[in-house]
Amino acid sequence: MQTPNSPGDTSWWDDLIAGLSQKQVPPPPAPQPPPVNQSAWGKSVEQAHVTDDMTVHDVGLSVFGETQSLSDLPQSNEPIDAAREKVAHMIMNGGQLRGSDRPSTHPPIEPPPDALRNPAVRAAYDSSMKAAREAYLSGTDPTQGAIYLNMPTTPDRSNMRYQGGLPQGVPIRTQSGPYHNSFPNRKVPSHTAWVNTYAAEK
Repeated sequence: MQTPNSPGDTSWWDDLIAGLSQKQVPPPPAPQPPPVNQSAWGKSVEQAHVTDDMTVHDVGLSVFGETQSLSDLPQSNEPIDAAREKVAHMIMNGGQLRGSDRPSTHPPIEPPPDALRNPAVRAAYDSSMKAAREAYLSGTDPTQGAIYLNMPTTPDRSNMRYQGGLPQGVPIRTQSGPYHNSFPNRKVPSHTAWVNTYAAEK
Protein backbone atom coordinates (compact mmCIF):
# COMPACT_ATOMS: atom_id res chain seq x y z
CA MET A 1 0.00 0.00 0.00
CA GLN A 2 1.22 3.47 -0.81
CA THR A 3 1.50 6.16 1.90
CA PRO A 4 0.13 9.70 1.17
CA ASN A 5 3.54 11.19 0.46
CA SER A 6 5.04 8.34 -1.41
CA PRO A 7 6.46 8.96 -4.90
CA GLY A 8 3.43 7.33 -6.46
CA ASP A 9 0.90 9.47 -4.60
CA THR A 10 -1.05 11.64 -7.12
CA SER A 11 -3.67 13.03 -4.74
CA TRP A 12 -1.93 16.43 -4.66
CA TRP A 13 -2.14 16.64 -8.45
CA ASP A 14 -5.80 15.73 -8.38
CA ASP A 15 -6.44 18.41 -5.75
CA LEU A 16 -4.63 21.02 -7.86
CA ILE A 17 -6.64 20.18 -10.98
CA ALA A 18 -9.87 20.25 -8.99
CA GLY A 19 -9.01 23.67 -7.53
CA LEU A 20 -8.16 25.15 -10.91
CA SER A 21 -11.34 23.84 -12.44
CA GLN A 22 -13.39 25.69 -9.81
CA LYS A 23 -11.83 29.08 -10.58
CA GLN A 24 -13.85 31.35 -12.84
CA VAL A 25 -12.11 32.30 -16.05
CA PRO A 26 -12.55 36.10 -16.55
CA PRO A 27 -14.46 37.11 -19.68
CA PRO A 28 -12.44 38.52 -22.56
CA PRO A 29 -12.18 42.34 -22.58
CA ALA A 30 -14.86 44.20 -24.51
CA PRO A 31 -13.69 45.30 -27.94
CA GLN A 32 -12.72 48.96 -28.21
CA PRO A 33 -15.02 51.12 -30.34
CA PRO A 34 -13.50 52.14 -33.65
CA PRO A 35 -11.59 55.44 -33.40
CA VAL A 36 -13.35 58.58 -34.62
CA ASN A 37 -11.73 60.10 -37.66
CA GLN A 38 -11.11 63.54 -36.14
CA SER A 39 -9.98 65.01 -39.45
CA ALA A 40 -13.19 64.00 -41.24
CA TRP A 41 -15.33 65.14 -38.31
CA GLY A 42 -13.56 68.50 -38.17
CA LYS A 43 -13.99 69.08 -41.89
CA SER A 44 -17.70 68.28 -41.68
CA VAL A 45 -18.18 70.83 -38.88
CA GLU A 46 -16.22 73.42 -40.85
CA GLN A 47 -18.66 73.11 -43.77
CA ALA A 48 -21.60 74.17 -41.59
CA HIS A 49 -23.02 77.60 -42.39
CA VAL A 50 -23.02 80.28 -39.72
CA THR A 51 -24.82 82.61 -42.14
CA ASP A 52 -25.81 82.26 -45.78
CA ASP A 53 -22.44 83.58 -46.91
CA MET A 54 -20.14 82.36 -44.11
CA THR A 55 -19.12 78.84 -43.09
CA VAL A 56 -17.32 77.75 -39.93
CA HIS A 57 -14.23 77.28 -42.12
CA ASP A 58 -14.53 80.91 -43.26
CA VAL A 59 -14.63 81.96 -39.61
CA GLY A 60 -11.47 79.94 -38.92
CA LEU A 61 -9.70 81.61 -41.84
CA SER A 62 -10.63 85.07 -40.56
CA VAL A 63 -9.46 84.17 -37.05
CA PHE A 64 -6.19 82.95 -38.56
CA GLY A 65 -5.77 86.15 -40.56
CA GLU A 66 -6.35 88.31 -37.49
CA THR A 67 -4.21 86.36 -35.02
CA GLN A 68 -1.55 84.49 -37.02
CA SER A 69 1.27 86.67 -35.68
CA LEU A 70 0.30 86.30 -32.01
CA SER A 71 1.79 83.80 -29.56
CA ASP A 72 1.74 83.26 -25.82
CA LEU A 73 3.87 85.17 -23.33
CA PRO A 74 4.59 84.04 -19.74
CA GLN A 75 2.32 86.83 -18.47
CA SER A 76 -0.60 86.10 -20.85
CA ASN A 77 -3.84 85.86 -18.89
CA GLU A 78 -4.94 82.94 -21.08
CA PRO A 79 -3.52 80.95 -24.01
CA ILE A 80 -3.85 82.42 -27.48
CA ASP A 81 -6.04 79.39 -28.33
CA ALA A 82 -8.68 80.71 -25.89
CA ALA A 83 -8.43 84.22 -27.30
CA ARG A 84 -8.93 82.85 -30.81
CA GLU A 85 -12.14 81.17 -29.71
CA LYS A 86 -13.41 84.54 -28.44
CA VAL A 87 -12.52 86.10 -31.80
CA ALA A 88 -14.47 83.31 -33.53
CA HIS A 89 -17.51 84.02 -31.36
CA MET A 90 -17.20 87.72 -32.18
CA ILE A 91 -17.10 87.06 -35.93
CA MET A 92 -20.11 84.74 -35.75
CA ASN A 93 -22.05 87.24 -33.66
CA GLY A 94 -21.42 89.96 -36.22
CA GLY A 95 -22.55 87.73 -39.06
CA GLN A 96 -25.71 86.61 -37.29
CA LEU A 97 -26.60 90.15 -36.21
CA ARG A 98 -25.65 92.08 -39.34
CA GLY A 99 -25.32 89.51 -42.12
CA SER A 100 -23.08 90.72 -44.94
CA ASP A 101 -23.04 94.16 -43.29
CA ARG A 102 -21.12 92.77 -40.30
CA PRO A 103 -18.10 94.64 -38.90
CA SER A 104 -15.01 94.16 -41.01
CA THR A 105 -12.47 91.49 -40.10
CA HIS A 106 -9.66 89.85 -42.03
CA PRO A 107 -11.10 88.25 -45.19
CA PRO A 108 -11.25 84.43 -45.19
CA ILE A 109 -8.20 83.74 -47.35
CA GLU A 110 -6.78 80.21 -47.50
CA PRO A 111 -3.00 80.29 -46.94
CA PRO A 112 -0.88 78.68 -49.68
CA PRO A 113 0.38 75.12 -49.05
CA ASP A 114 3.97 76.36 -48.87
CA ALA A 115 3.10 78.66 -45.97
CA LEU A 116 1.47 75.82 -44.05
CA ARG A 117 4.71 73.84 -44.17
CA ASN A 118 6.08 76.34 -41.66
CA PRO A 119 5.41 74.74 -38.22
CA ALA A 120 4.48 78.05 -36.56
CA VAL A 121 2.06 78.98 -39.35
CA ARG A 122 0.55 75.50 -39.33
CA ALA A 123 0.07 75.62 -35.56
CA ALA A 124 -1.69 79.00 -35.81
CA TYR A 125 -3.88 77.70 -38.65
CA ASP A 126 -4.89 74.54 -36.78
CA SER A 127 -5.54 76.54 -33.61
CA SER A 128 -7.75 78.99 -35.53
CA MET A 129 -9.78 76.20 -37.14
CA LYS A 130 -10.25 74.50 -33.78
CA ALA A 131 -11.33 77.82 -32.28
CA ALA A 132 -13.98 78.26 -34.99
CA ARG A 133 -15.29 74.71 -34.56
CA GLU A 134 -15.48 74.97 -30.79
CA ALA A 135 -17.12 78.40 -30.90
CA TYR A 136 -19.73 77.07 -33.35
CA LEU A 137 -20.47 74.02 -31.20
CA SER A 138 -20.37 75.88 -27.89
CA GLY A 139 -23.59 76.72 -26.10
CA THR A 140 -21.96 79.65 -24.29
CA ASP A 141 -20.62 82.89 -25.74
CA PRO A 142 -17.91 84.30 -23.43
CA THR A 143 -18.04 87.64 -25.31
CA GLN A 144 -21.73 88.19 -24.47
CA GLY A 145 -22.62 89.09 -28.03
CA ALA A 146 -19.53 91.12 -28.94
CA ILE A 147 -19.20 92.03 -32.62
CA TYR A 148 -16.10 94.25 -32.67
CA LEU A 149 -12.41 93.39 -32.39
CA ASN A 150 -9.44 95.56 -31.51
CA MET A 151 -5.81 94.70 -30.73
CA PRO A 152 -4.40 97.54 -28.62
CA THR A 153 -0.77 97.69 -27.59
CA THR A 154 -1.70 98.52 -23.97
CA PRO A 155 -4.24 96.91 -21.60
CA ASP A 156 -6.64 99.82 -22.13
CA ARG A 157 -10.25 98.88 -21.31
CA SER A 158 -11.99 102.09 -22.33
CA ASN A 159 -14.78 102.14 -24.88
CA MET A 160 -13.70 101.66 -28.47
CA ARG A 161 -14.55 104.56 -30.76
CA TYR A 162 -14.54 104.21 -34.51
CA GLN A 163 -15.44 106.27 -37.55
CA GLY A 164 -19.18 106.51 -38.03
CA GLY A 165 -19.92 105.02 -34.62
CA LEU A 166 -21.57 106.44 -31.53
CA PRO A 167 -19.67 109.28 -29.83
CA GLN A 168 -19.36 107.29 -26.61
CA GLY A 169 -18.05 104.23 -28.45
CA VAL A 170 -18.84 100.63 -27.53
CA PRO A 171 -17.91 98.91 -24.23
CA ILE A 172 -15.33 96.18 -23.90
CA ARG A 173 -16.53 92.62 -23.36
CA THR A 174 -13.32 90.54 -23.10
CA GLN A 175 -9.62 91.23 -22.91
CA SER A 176 -6.97 88.56 -23.53
CA GLY A 177 -3.22 88.98 -23.43
CA PRO A 178 -0.67 90.29 -23.58
CA TYR A 179 0.71 88.28 -26.50
CA HIS A 180 3.87 88.49 -28.54
CA ASN A 181 3.19 90.01 -31.95
CA SER A 182 5.78 88.79 -34.45
CA PHE A 183 4.61 91.13 -37.20
CA PRO A 184 4.17 94.74 -36.05
CA ASN A 185 2.26 96.79 -38.63
CA ARG A 186 0.18 99.91 -38.99
CA LYS A 187 -2.76 98.34 -37.20
CA VAL A 188 -0.72 96.81 -34.35
CA PRO A 189 2.57 98.77 -34.23
CA SER A 190 4.18 96.84 -31.38
CA HIS A 191 5.63 93.45 -30.49
CA THR A 192 3.09 93.31 -27.65
CA ALA A 193 -0.66 93.19 -28.21
CA TRP A 194 -3.92 92.41 -26.45
CA VAL A 195 -7.03 90.91 -28.04
CA ASN A 196 -10.19 92.82 -27.07
CA THR A 197 -13.79 92.22 -28.09
CA TYR A 198 -16.49 94.88 -27.84
CA ALA A 199 -20.26 94.91 -27.62
CA ALA A 200 -22.70 95.89 -30.33
CA GLU A 201 -24.24 99.36 -30.22
CA LYS A 202 -27.42 99.66 -28.23
